[in-house]
Amino acid sequence: MGIFLDFIKLSYQEKILASESLFWVMVVRVMIWIFPFSFVQKRVQKIATYLSPDELDKVHKVRIERIRMMIVVISRYIPRATCLVQAMAGHILFSRYGYNTIIKIGVLNEDGVFEAHAWLEHSGDVVLGESEKNYKTILGI
Repeated sequence: MGIFLDFIKLSYQEKILASESLFWVMVVRVMIWIFPFSFVQKRVQKIATYLSPDELDKVHKVRIERIRMMIVVISRYIPRATCLVQAMAGHILFSRYGYNTIIKIGVLNEDGVFEAHAWLEHSGDVVLGESEKNYKTILGI
């Protein structure tokens, strides 16, 4: 009941952002589950580059921090909403609000343990998926 009450307390604009975040995190999660990465990557890029006339009105009306916070909070309630899911959903949402972002995927091999991580950058700064570890970027989308 707590999350529902928290949602009710949000402003109208924040409810829209929360709903959009929920929608895109769920869509990307299902796409990654069903389709190969190359297909999902192309679809996310296509969706992110399309701005309808309605979306042009909301360009930069929401701060980067609010978009990031909504994606992070919503992702807690979606099973297996990994860093890749969050970065791809974030890429769509940030672009729909007029922010150009790049999805970065990096790897790390520390003490024989292989790790991979995805994050989102805007103007060279990490806006989603910060990490204290120094991943070597292998892909920028």
